[in-house]
Amino acid sequence: MDLPLLRFALEFPDVGLRIALSFGVLSVCLITFWIFQKLFPNVLFGEDSEYAGYIYNAMGVVFSLVFAFVTVLVWQNYNVVSDAIAKEASTLNSMYRLFSAFPPEVEKKGRDALRTYTKTVVEEEWPLLSKDKFSIKAYEDLLKIDDIVINLQPQNQGQSNAHQLMLRLAIEANELRRSRVYNAHFALAPPAWLGLISSSLIFLFFACLFKMQSVRTHLILIFFLGLTIVGVLYFMVIYIHPFLGPMALGPGPIANLLKIAWVY
Repeated sequence: MDLPLLRFALEFPDVGLRIALSFGVLSVCLITFWIFQKLFPNVLFGEDSEYAGYIYNAMGVVFSLVFAFVTVLVWQNYNVVSDAIAKEASTLNSMYRLFSAFPPEVEKKGRDALRTYTKTVVEEEWPLLSKDKFSIKAYEDLLKIDDIVINLQPQNQGQSNAHQLMLRLAIEANELRRSRVYNAHFALAPPAWLGLISSSLIFLFFACLFKMQSVRTHLILIFFLGLTIVGVLYFMVIYIHPFLGPMALGPGPIANLLKIAWVY
């Protein structure tokens, strides 16, 4: 299941995303404040504000714990994908170097297949990852590499050792690509987002129910509370999709194989 609104928000640049989140959260806060203070003054906490404050503090603790847990979960998922990309590049580079253990015609065939696959990943597959898709051509190119490795005919002990290592690296390359492709989606499912947003709104709405002598002071407190929630939301949103948004992971480690590592 996709999240069109969140995907649309992540199309904004870094500053634009912060402004959009701030505008959305603070608008909800101010509208809710006006509704309760002007239209429903009877539901405000008057003499019971002290007791309501105890509940509000407890809500803040629970809310903070939930947000902290979810934020760490999103951050860990982002790091897993980042590490998988670096390991994938390292695995492909090791395979490229190991082909030098075989005859020139085999070496050329294997290295050309690796270059073709890497170029397809960088140019064709990477843009698709932000849309939760992958390239069929890249998968077919990887299968061709697998066929070359499987059908290698070692002629001596050195080639036999290289062949065994190549087989392990080919399996690892497939697993790392699968990890990259399968993690190309939002780290949280829609029900989780619904729970987070609803709990955030409840926390903010509760802050609007207090009755204070100074409306100005009340608005300032709600304003800073809203900005605090925006800060947490912003940190979580920019890492929610590894291939979308201001912190989207690029194909740098894999692209550098073609630009630097495989030039010499």
